[in-house]
Amino acid sequence: MPKTIRLSKLSVHSMTGDTSYADKESMIESLKTMSAICNIPLSRYLRDLLEGSVDSISFTKDKPYYYFFSRRFEKSISITIKETERIMEFSIPLDDVEKIITI
Repeated sequence: MPKTIRLSKLSVHSMTGDTSYADKESMIESLKTMSAICNIPLSRYLRDLLEGSVDSISFTKDKPYYYFFSRRFEKSISITIKETERIMEFSIPLDDVEKIITI
C-alpha cells in the first residue's frame, strides 16, 4: 500500500508596529508609482472590481518581491500590497475608485 505524504509550508514573520496614515492624494500617487515601476495594469484590475466582474484579485511577483491583493466589498475596495520592506493597506470607497482608475 502506498504511503501518503503530506507537506505543508509554515511561514513566520515578525514585524514592527510602525503605522503611518496618508491622505488620498498620497495613496493615488503610490498606486501610480507602483503601477509604473512593476508594469501592473492596476486601472484594469480596479475597473474589473468596480464593475463586479470579479470579487477579488491577487498576484505575486518574485523579483522584486511584490504581492497584491484586492477585494470588493459592498461599499469599498480593500487593497493590500506587500513589498520586501513594507506592507501597505488601503480601503477605498467605491465612489472614489473612478478617480484612481485614470492611473
